[in-house]
Amino acid sequence: MNLFINKDIRLFFGEVSVLLIILLLSDLIFSQIIVQDFKDRMFTHDYEVAGYLLEHGTSSSDVAAAFKGEKTGQDFAAGKSLLQTLGYRKDIDNRLVPDANRFLAKYRLIFMLSGAIFGVLLLTAFFAYFKRQQNAIEKANTAINLFMGGETTARIDRDEEGSLSRLFASVDAMATSLQAHVEAEKHTKESLKNTIADISHQLKTPLTALKMYNEIIQEESGNEETVAKFADKTESALERMEILIQNLLKIAKFDAGTISLKKKDQNVQALIGKIVDGFETRAGREQKSITINGSGDTVLYWDPDWITEALGNLVKNALDHIEAGGRVEIAWHETPVITRITVKDDGSGIHPEDIHHIFKRFYRSRFSQDTQGIGLGLALAQSIVEAHDGTITAESTLGQGSLFTVDFLKLTNL
Repeated sequence: MNLFINKDIRLFFGEVSVLLIILLLSDLIFSQIIVQDFKDRMFTHDYEVAGYLLEHGTSSSDVAAAFKGEKTGQDFAAGKSLLQTLGYRKDIDNRLVPDANRFLAKYRLIFMLSGAIFGVLLLTAFFAYFKRQQNAIEKANTAINLFMGGETTARIDRDEEGSLSRLFASVDAMATSLQAHVEAEKHTKESLKNTIADISHQLKTPLTALKMYNEIIQEESGNEETVAKFADKTESALERMEILIQNLLKIAKFDAGTISLKKKDQNVQALIGKIVDGFETRAGREQKSITINGSGDTVLYWDPDWITEALGNLVKNALDHIEAGGRVEIAWHETPVITRITVKDDGSGIHPEDIHHIFKRFYRSRFSQDTQGIGLGLALAQSIVEAHDGTITAESTLGQGSLFTVDFLKLTNL
């Protein structure tokens, strides 16, 4: 029975069972004592009656016959009639029958004492059981109060099995879950705080520029060439701000875990082909080339929109760091365990000092000649890939180009 998994309950039932066995044995002993006492009193009474008859002239043969002879119904009726006339009846007051009165008083006292002793022992067993339960509950209450008071590592000691221990285990699990939620909430708030701080910091420069451009346009309102020039600058600054805010919000959503990925099976070649088409105009204008290489049968289970964003950022980063005539190569292949996608360029490469920092937000190398980037593309790409349980790494040789590798485990689409 599940009830007896609890050690305290087993112990309690064991104690009560021992008491019941003791009571049963005591009853057997007392019944034997009562019978023996009754026999003693019966024989004492008979001896007294026999002696009285002998002393008052009754022959020993008649006395012997009275005790040993077979009794008839007439004997019973005659004796009953005689003794009843003397007031010797069954309903006679016990006080008028000294032997019966002493017998009753003696065993009434014995049974009262026995009942009292057994009751004390039983109450002691109950007290010990409930005391153990109360101590366990008090310890649990102390641990819960400590947890509620801010000591999040406080837990309930549960060394035994049983329903109470399972309850304490559930409380501990709930406390762990609450702590995890609190930590997640703290992380979310910290991420939101950092995001707001990042947006505030990064918007200062373009907002200052916009303010200055606006002042120049107002002052030079009659000069169409100056107005047109700074209108273009204003448009460029606004586009930069829009990209900045959108990327920051996307990263913040991934950090907070509020992005709901809409995964589905997607042909890798088709998706990469769509990405390349989006950069075809720019590549042609800047005299740069993009090539792709991989099996047309490779399929991955992912959110195509977000993966397009991640791989698109890698391609954009590669185009930003190659000169006219440079080339970007996108390749993919699969093994029994992973599907790997690589984006390789023959551009300026990444300085060894920067290679371990390029996925940090707003990281700008002191060696970089890129004045347009805002340092969020690679950070966003990493957040997207990791949300798909993938990894992204970078290798580079200064002056020879860079290689970005994205690996996705070949898992089921659960």
